[in-house]
Amino acid sequence: MKMNNKKSYVIIPNAAFGFGTEYHLNKDEMMVFAHLQMMKQVGLENTTITMVDMLVAGLGWETPAKPSRGKKRVSDALEGLESKGYIVITFKGKISKDVLTITITKAYEKDFEVSTSVEWRESPFIFKGFTRVEYDKYNLAENNGYYFIAIAYTLWRQNATYTYQIANKEWELVLGVTDKTAREILVGCASFITKISGAGYANEQGQYQQEPNTYELKKEVSTGSKLEKVQQEVTNMTYLEKFASTVTDPRYMSNMEVIKELYDKDTRLDWKGYEAYKETTCPNLKKAGDDLFAILEKKGQTWLKEKLEKEYQDRKKRQREIQIHMTKMLETIPNELKEGWTSSYKKKEKEDDSFFDDIN
Repeated sequence: MKMNNKKSYVIIPNAAFGFGTEYHLNKDEMMVFAHLQMMKQVGLENTTITMVDMLVAGLGWETPAKPSRGKKRVSDALEGLESKGYIVITFKGKISKDVLTITITKAYEKDFEVSTSVEWRESPFIFKGFTRVEYDKYNLAENNGYYFIAIAYTLWRQNATYTYQIANKEWELVLGVTDKTAREILVGCASFITKISGAGYANEQGQYQQEPNTYELKKEVSTGSKLEKVQQEVTNMTYLEKFASTVTDPRYMSNMEVIKELYDKDTRLDWKGYEAYKETTCPNLKKAGDDLFAILEKKGQTWLKEKLEKEYQDRKKRQREIQIHMTKMLETIPNELKEGWTSSYKKKEKEDDSFFDDIN
C-alpha cells in the first residue's frame, strides 16, 4: 500500500534493531508496526481500530489460494509486537476475527537503551533513541519487511554524528538471516540504498583485508545513464495526464495509479485498476479498460480478466463481512474511542467507497 500523505511518518525505536535482545523485531513484526502507524485514524493519536483482514489487505499479504496464510502472518506479528511491549491490543474473542483496538506504546522511543555483545567486536552494540522514517522512504519498501528494516537501519546509521560502517555480520543479525540471504536482500535494495565499499588494506600478516561498507539512502536519480529513462517517464506522465483530464468519476480523477493501470498498456493491471473498471461511472475510463481487455484477448490472455474477476468478487465478499463485523462490534468500543473512529471512518467513506483503499 502506497502512502501519499506527505505528513505521514513512522517512528521506530532503535531497540527494535537490538539483535540478541527480547526487543528485536523480525521482518513481519517490523512491517506491521510501521503500517499500524501509517493508518492511525484522525482523532486517535496513538490508537488504531482495525481488523486482521484490513491489515492483510493493506499490506498486500493476501494469498487467494490460502487466505489463512496472510491472516496468520498478521496475527503472529501482532502477538509478537504485544509480547515485546510495542503495542497493546484490546479485543474480545479471536484476534483474527474481531475488531482490534491497538495502542502504540512510547516507552522505547527516548531514553530506553539496550545493548548486545558479539565475539567479533570489542565494544557492545548500543541501541538507543528512535529513527523517523518519512512516508516516501516507507513506500520504498513496498511492504517487504526486510527492505523496511534495511531502510530504517541505514537511516539511523547514516544520521549518526560519525561515519558508521556496517559489517556483513551486523546485517545478518539485524535482519535475522544468513550471510547469503543478507547479501541478497541488500542487492534487492540497490535501487534506493547506495553501498560505499570499504577501503582495502594489508594486515600484519600481509593478507588483504577490507573495511566494512558504508550505506546511504539515495536522495535522487543522478546517473547520466538513466537520463533517457527519466525523460521517457516524463513523456509517459504527460500522456497519462492528458487522459486523466478526461476522467469524470470523482473517485479516480486524481488517482494516477488506477489511470495508469487501465490506460498504459505497458503497466501491469492489478486489482485496484480492475475495481475501478468494474465500478467507475466514467465512460472514458471504462473504454480504456475495454480496449485493454480487447488487446489481452487477441494475445490469448483472457485468463487475466477471469483471475481479476474472481479476486474482485472475493474482496467484495470480505468487505461485506468486515462491515457486518464492524457494525456489530462498534457497540463494544468505549465512547471516547468510538467518536474518533467513526468520524475518521465516515470521512473515508465519503471520499471513496472502496473499503480497501489506502489509509493516509
